[in-house]
Amino acid sequence: MLAIDVFTCYGVAGAGSLVGMGLISQIRTDQSRVRGALDLYRWAFCCLSALLWVVLSPDDWRPLVTQVAIGFAAAGVTLLAWAFRQLNGRRTPPRLGWALTAAAAVVLWGMAAFGSDTAYVQAIAWVFAVVSLAMAVDQGWLILRSPRIQRSELSLLVVATLFALIWAITLAHVMSEAGGPYPAHWLYAPDWLLPITALGFAILPLSVAAVVFAIINQRLNQQLRNRALSDDLTGALSRRGLRELGERMLSMQAHQPTSVAVLMMDVDHFKAVNDSYGHQVGDYVLRQITQLTRERLRDDALLARYGGEEFTVLLPVRSHLEASAVAERLRQMLALTPCETRGGPVSITVSIGVAFHRPDGTLEDALARADACLYEAKQAGRNRVVTARPDA
Repeated sequence: MLAIDVFTCYGVAGAGSLVGMGLISQIRTDQSRVRGALDLYRWAFCCLSALLWVVLSPDDWRPLVTQVAIGFAAAGVTLLAWAFRQLNGRRTPPRLGWALTAAAAVVLWGMAAFGSDTAYVQAIAWVFAVVSLAMAVDQGWLILRSPRIQRSELSLLVVATLFALIWAITLAHVMSEAGGPYPAHWLYAPDWLLPITALGFAILPLSVAAVVFAIINQRLNQQLRNRALSDDLTGALSRRGLRELGERMLSMQAHQPTSVAVLMMDVDHFKAVNDSYGHQVGDYVLRQITQLTRERLRDDALLARYGGEEFTVLLPVRSHLEASAVAERLRQMLALTPCETRGGPVSITVSIGVAFHRPDGTLEDALARADACLYEAKQAGRNRVVTARPDA
């Protein structure tokens, strides 16, 4: 059996967390969603770095320090799971996220202070198994729903799945054994799995940091390429950018089991906004609409300013119902989110037409059909979504 010192692995994990924190801190982005995920990753690595205390503490303090550090590690892994969701565009209410993070640590500290040794090792196994499984399921769900699988995202799924598998086996072992005596490091895994579990702890922070760094850099590079074809006022794609990148999307989707939905979105009564508040406020409202819309779309969607107050979204979807649902969520979100300006909040609504690209058609054909649906939505009273029939 491979001889692995678990305390040394704790120290490696703590040191790797500090390196990961530095790596993540090098990323700069103007996307609020990604910034939020990066903040969570930094807090996660900060908590995981507490494992370094284990090897730096005096021998007589090590038992207490180990239990404290394991609690921080549980909080760190919970924050990683939360950061995964944030990065993937699946939001967790901050109060719930912080409550679960605190609960993971407090449960382990409470069991260490007031529970039996058996209850403590069972609590460790349950907390890490549940959180790691949630990470793997969340990342797997993203992969299943993504029309195009990125290698970096698949790597993150592999890391999360392996960590979940290790802790599932550990949990089964803990629950099936009669108990005791327990090792001083509290990793009560089967003898054959213990080296793997310890090494998993050691490499988790740095491997996650490296993969997340690759994912975000990949997405930011894509954004930089998009900005070369962007609208100066809003930062969305220009018409030229929509045609160039849209044609590229359609050619790539031709070999995928998905279709491309085309959403034409027009701000209702936008002339009244300009007349009432001035063109500067109107421009600011358009920028706000762009930002709010972009934050609610997946990274593989294209958002363009088609002209004036009209926007276009190209979105790979698996079904027509999915496209209609996305359009309706955008409409409701914009209707419920006033644009904050210097002159006060400005409430706006949008009308949206939805059509679908045909394999034998062109992008211009799909845009024309979406525009016809948009006209129908405006004629029907505005602030609504009209979707073309799949065969139309």
